[in-house]
Amino acid sequence: MKKIHLFFAFALMLMLGACNSDEPKNETSSIMITYNRAVSTADNSVTFSQSNSKFVIRNEATPSMQVQMILKVGNSSTVEFTTPFMPLSACDDENFAYTFEASNVTAGSHTINNMRGKINLAGPTFIQYTVDNQYQCYSTLQPFYPYTTTNFSSTESYTADDITYGVLLNTACDKGTLYLFDFHPDDNGRKYSTLRYDNLTAQATTTGYHLTGTNITPTEHEGTADAFGVDIDQYRARTINIDITQQGQVITGMIETGTEDNPTTIALNGHFFVTNL
Repeated sequence: MKKIHLFFAFALMLMLGACNSDEPKNETSSIMITYNRAVSTADNSVTFSQSNSKFVIRNEATPSMQVQMILKVGNSSTVEFTTPFMPLSACDDENFAYTFEASNVTAGSHTINNMRGKINLAGPTFIQYTVDNQYQCYSTLQPFYPYTTTNFSSTESYTADDITYGVLLNTACDKGTLYLFDFHPDDNGRKYSTLRYDNLTAQATTTGYHLTGTNITPTEHEGTADAFGVDIDQYRARTINIDITQQGQVITGMIETGTEDNPTTIALNGHFFVTNL
């Protein structure tokens, strides 16, 4: 239950707006922060942008979704477009998850082709598409990874599959933050916290993002309901090395904590969805 509460808390943190009272009764809309990467097909250069995007869900016999987005491509071009309502096809392998697609969308002088994506109505969203046949683009809600395996390697190894990861990047994409929700370094079921590692160096890549950091003491982003939070000082990161790949859908990485005489390595492995798009 604790994990579910944090899941929705993170989703609400990302949401800037919600249902408009003037909308039809069968529609709900939300304005969300999205991260957008445009990879040039000519030279593999990467343009990163962060924007507010609107998602409108139409609740009918076959649910559908419309997306209004804005992103940067190349050095100076800004592209803004609105999709038609795209039917949502339920995924058999995951509750609340749907796939969607749109063949062609015209936005002024720009053309958006081959759009397809996946959304979990209680969590992550991933969209990929091309702009003007010159840029391969990927847009996600701020990355949140609910399907995870976390391995603690020290004198006594321990593996947990219920620590959830979140990542925030700034607009310039040179700094980032890593969250570990429901962090518990052992299986005693009592000591847990939500840790936040700030001021990581972040870079957009052709396959996702890369984050690194050294000598970072985490802060306790969100206290727990009991008095048994972990001793966060002992989880000062001597090094952090995080790779976000498969265009943002997968996160892997290592956090080296403890001392050189008594080190602990925390290995992270997380996914957006049960089966990635």
